[in-house]
Amino acid sequence: MIIREILNKDIETILELNEKSVNVLSPMDKSKLLRLIEVSALSVVIEQENDVTGFLLAFTNSTTYESVNYQWFNNNYTAFLYIDRIVISEKHRGEGIGTALYKYVIDWASKNSSARIFAEIDVLPPNRPSLLFHQKLGFNELQLLKHHEHKMVSLQELIVD
Repeated sequence: MIIREILNKDIETILELNEKSVNVLSPMDKSKLLRLIEVSALSVVIEQENDVTGFLLAFTNSTTYESVNYQWFNNNYTAFLYIDRIVISEKHRGEGIGTALYKYVIDWASKNSSARIFAEIDVLPPNRPSLLFHQKLGFNELQLLKHHEHKMVSLQELIVD
């Protein structure tokens, strides 16, 4: 497995991966993806045998980003790394790709003096695999944030040593 920065050749694959997981993510078109990459602190893919099997986008504090979840963290904390989205190809889930990406993120946060890593996980509709995954990594819930009657997320934190 190789983790590397997103390249132009990865854009269509990333959009396809995002679309296949849109039930637990917000939709994203090419212009939005390019804008997110531009303002992100981390924008990486994980590649196996020349095949992109996942991607991750993360932002530091004080970034211009309209996400309600990101804005909650930005309004309440001064220094952090926020994982906006992580997507693993459905056929490659359970192979340790998510864990490898999170280890990469934790290492990056440690080297860049980001003592807190934030993420949000859907609880309505529920994304139980993601909740269990984040708990296993040591994330703890800070608060529930209700977007509307059919959407609620668990705002989660991991303290980096």
